[in-house]
Amino acid sequence: MTKSQAPTPELLALHRRYGQSRCLKLRNRLVEAHLNLVRQQAARFSQASSACYDDLFQQGCFGLLDAVQRYQPQRGYAFSTYAVTLIRGQMQHYLRDRHHLIRSPWRLRQLLSRWDQLQNQRQQAGLPPLDRRGQARSLGCRVERLQMALQMRAALNLRSFDAAPEGIAFEPADQRPTPEARLAEAELEEWIEAQSPDDQLLLRGVMHQGLSQRQLARQLG
Repeated sequence: MTKSQAPTPELLALHRRYGQSRCLKLRNRLVEAHLNLVRQQAARFSQASSACYDDLFQQGCFGLLDAVQRYQPQRGYAFSTYAVTLIRGQMQHYLRDRHHLIRSPWRLRQLLSRWDQLQNQRQQAGLPPLDRRGQARSLGCRVERLQMALQMRAALNLRSFDAAPEGIAFEPADQRPTPEARLAEAELEEWIEAQSPDDQLLLRGVMHQGLSQRQLARQLG
């Protein structure tokens, strides 16, 4: 199905059933049914950048999953149009973050590695977690520098899936976020708030509201 095509009656009915039941199996069926949207965009972005197709496909699947979960058929707009916006947005974030990662200071990446080791060592020893000040003291750095490194990680979304792109396993819809995920989300929000007003609008529009490029352009004037 291309961007301009309307969903079949069967797919539209499936979207409605999922919206009512939030059934995991229905959600995964919808994701599988719309994977061609991800393939199309991954092919275009891989031709226009140095990023590999598989990485872009994986990122696009995140955007597609988000679109399936948030789509509201009763609003009357085509799912493909909505999904492509989120798929492209996810890939654009990945490409920008990948560029930033390449350019990010080596010492910040080293600090993140030491922070991971500290967290693992304390967890294995059964010790309680340290606050930011305690972590910085143990690592021999300023709190502000550690915070900067962690915000960089949250913004770049460095986690990856173990499964191959064609066999992505999605977590249950009712799974509660871990404390680490909540912390990353809070730090990402702090990072967004540090950007310019226009960039904040753009980031929140794509990441949280699923706005189209035309809608974002109107808001930005």
